[in-house]
This record gives sequence, C-alpha cells and structure tokens, in this order.
Amino acid sequence: MGLKNVLFASAVLAAGFAALPATADPWARPGDVALRHDLRLLADAGLIRAPVNAWPIPWASIAVDLGSGRDPARLAGQDPETVVAYARVTARLNEVRGLTGLQPNLRVALRSDDFWLRNFEDTPREESEVRAGVSWLGDRLAMRAQLSYTPDALDGDSSWRGDGSYLAGILGNQILYAGALEQWWGPGYDDTLMLSTNARPVAGLGLQRNVARPSRHPWLAWLGPWTYALSAGFLESNREVPDARLLAYRFGFRPQTAMEFGVSRMVIWCGKGRDCDGAAVWDALTSSGESGQALTAFDARWQSPFVDGPWAIYGQAVAQDKDHGFSSNYFGQLGIETWGALNTAAISGSWRAHLEYSNTLAKAWQSEPQQDLAYNHPIYGSGFRYKSRALGAALDGDGEVLSAGVTLVESQRSSWNVLLRHGTLNKRGDGEGLDGFHSVTPQELRITGAQFSHRRAIGRENLRLGTLSAGVGVRYADNRRTGDSGTDAQAFLQWTWDFSGL
Repeated sequence: MGLKNVLFASAVLAAGFAALPATADPWARPGDVALRHDLRLLADAGLIRAPVNAWPIPWASIAVDLGSGRDPARLAGQDPETVVAYARVTARLNEVRGLTGLQPNLRVALRSDDFWLRNFEDTPREESEVRAGVSWLGDRLAMRAQLSYTPDALDGDSSWRGDGSYLAGILGNQILYAGALEQWWGPGYDDTLMLSTNARPVAGLGLQRNVARPSRHPWLAWLGPWTYALSAGFLESNREVPDARLLAYRFGFRPQTAMEFGVSRMVIWCGKGRDCDGAAVWDALTSSGESGQALTAFDARWQSPFVDGPWAIYGQAVAQDKDHGFSSNYFGQLGIETWGALNTAAISGSWRAHLEYSNTLAKAWQSEPQQDLAYNHPIYGSGFRYKSRALGAALDGDGEVLSAGVTLVESQRSSWNVLLRHGTLNKRGDGEGLDGFHSVTPQELRITGAQFSHRRAIGRENLRLGTLSAGVGVRYADNRRTGDSGTDAQAFLQWTWDFSGL
C-alpha cells in the first residue's frame, strides 16, 4: 500500500473509532460564497485582522479576532450590513462550538454533461456524485472521513474517492494534517491562478498557522497579522512522469486594514525515473536545477486606495520559472469589486459585485505572447495539473476571460449569484504538442456565457434538512479552428447535509 493510501486509511480508521465530545472542522473551507462575503465585510471593517485571501481559514483565527461576539462597543459606527455580517459569523461560530459527538455528512449532486468553468462557489465536478462521511474535533485533534461514489468519472479515475478526508492535530499555534483538502489561494472570485478548487484536492501532508498574529520582532512588526500554508502532495500515477510530488507554500500578511498581500510558490519534483533526494528538493525549491521549474505568485488586495469606498482593487501575477532561475514569463489577473445593502419589499440583504479579468498567456502584453507555457513543464509534461484539470485557473493555459458577477446574501445566509463570462480558451490551440494537455479544450474556443445559482438552508421549525444549491446557465461556444459553433444549456442540483459546513 502506498503512502497516500496509508494516510487516507489512517484518517478513516481514526474518525471511525473516535467517540469524544466534538464540535466541527477546524477550518472554514472554500466554496461558501455567503461566508466569504461576510468575512470580507468584517475584514474591511477591521473587525477581522487576519488575512482572508487564502482558504481554508482556521476558525480559531476568526474566533480570536471576533472575541466573544457580545461586545456592542466594537460595532459602534459600523454600517448595518457589517453588523448583520458580524451576527451571522458569530452565530456560525456558536453553532460549530455547540456540536457534540460524531457529525455525519451526506451529499447528492447532479450536473449536466457540459463543462462549467469552476469558480470559488461549491459546485459539482462530475455529472453525478453521492458522498457520505463523519467528522470529529477535540481540543487538539480533528478528523474527517468521507467517501464518495462517482459513476463514469470524467477524469477516468476510480469511481470511489476519499476527497476531503483528513487527520489533523494542533501543535502550539500550528495545524499539522494529512489528507486531501480543498484550497483557494488568491483574492479572485471567478478564478485564481495559483492553487484553486478547480482540480480535485491533492492528497498529502500540510502545515498551517492556526491563529494569525503580528510578529513580535521589531523588524517584522510592520507585516501585521501574518499566516502561512505549506503542503506536500502526491500526484497521480497516470501522468507523463508518474508519481511526481507537488510542493506548495504561501505566506500572507495584512500590514494595514485596507491592504492584504500574499506570496505563493508551487513546484513539481521527484517521480518515476527522477531524483527524489534532498538535493532534488533543494533544486525544485530554488529553481537551480533542471527539474526546478515552478510557479511563483504575488497577489494583493487594496480597499479604496483613492476616492471614498466602498470598493477595492485586487490582482495576481504569476511567473513561470526558467530552468535556472526566476523569469519574466508572467501571466495575471486584475479585478475590482464593490459592495452595499439592498432593502426592498421583495428581498433584502447585502450584495457584492465584481469585474475580473484573467489572462494565462505569458507576456500577454507583448506583441508576441508566450504560447504553451502556463501550467506546462518541459520535463513533467503533464505540468501543473491533477486528474485532468489545472491546479490553478479553471481556464487553464493560453486563455483570456473577462467576467462580471453579483452576489446577494440574505439575512439567513442564503445566497443568490449571477455570473457573466466572455473570453477565449487555448488561444491558437491546435490539439498538437503541449496543447494536447489543455484540460478544457484541445482547440481554440471562444465562449460567452451566463450562470445563475442559489444556495439556501432547508428545514422546518427546528428540523434542519441540510442545504440545497441549484444553478442554471447558457453558453455560446465558437471553435476558431473548425468553425463549428453552438449554444448549450447547463444546470446543477446539489443537496448537502453537513453540520460542519459545506
């Protein structure tokens, strides 16, 4: 049995035999757009000081910043939507603290067979999926064991999978875990170029700071509250270099309430026929050897840098390294967002709107951009992809997409989302060479689409029946190589019963 299978088996067995008092997961996991909106409101208001651009976010860090949730003086002068967000998040904290025993979870999901470019929102990856599991959290130990069945998996992998399972322990102010966790690194809403929830989570080992605090060192205090995340994962066997390893690490900090920054790096090393010793790790980390090609990202978000808000700009720049050092082969993302309150006779809540542009053509600003570079690798041919999907942007390499979205969050955490997209995927793609690894389309495809989704808790009186998510969409696609074009509809329906969150 391989190490990856041992990790999963350990998590399953440990969770299966646990029987101590519990609460929920130690993290707020990516996918909950209503929770993300609330945390962003509280961070912009200075009520949360920890970085919130990278997920999962430890609940302990949120709890420390918000305190007991019963301090009216902290809310003096805040706008009404921030006060409501504060109440929603503290109520969520009280809910997860009050859970006891093993917490079961179930999920049933269906979607159309047409692809849906995955964003931060939790939507089905496969045409159908059934999942069941349990979670448990003690003072220093947390576990989640879940197993899903996916007939006719699109990635050709086994129909049975343990994505989302983990075994985690808190050591001082660190969380050490083994398992497969969803991650989203960056401030983008419709895509993030470094590490996203587009691909299935890579199983491995991870380390993360539990509570974000400022450094006590006088030379580093200017960083403000800071955090980090480190993961070492095991890539699949059916790739060009089988059983390669993935290292990903990130450092995030907030020197001011209005500013947040992040630096991330992702490297591939080891694998069948490749060196796996300490020297190979060093070469990968420093880009000093032939296997050291990596992705390095810089991201930032700045609230109302000029002119009164509320609004913010955000962006991300990613460099694909050369064989012997850092390069200028950048691709990037730029976005702007604003938010406010909506109160009508029919509906009320707080809203957030964004305009986001992502481009994965290296040196796209030049007259001759670099094709076939983003997410590809000259030695590890499958590149920065896992189970047939890019680890970063859902549009994969050589793409350019402009999106606009609006989210409305109602008082009971229900959310409504509208998203428009227009762009080109796999520019100049011809299905040959490196383009054959493109995870969305082997040929150049121009798309225009609209999506609408809704998520809400269902139940009756004190009976909780889980969360229902549904979405519909329409997309026009034009194949620039063959000349074929057409319009198709998309839809998904998902029911989740999980007291620990998503």
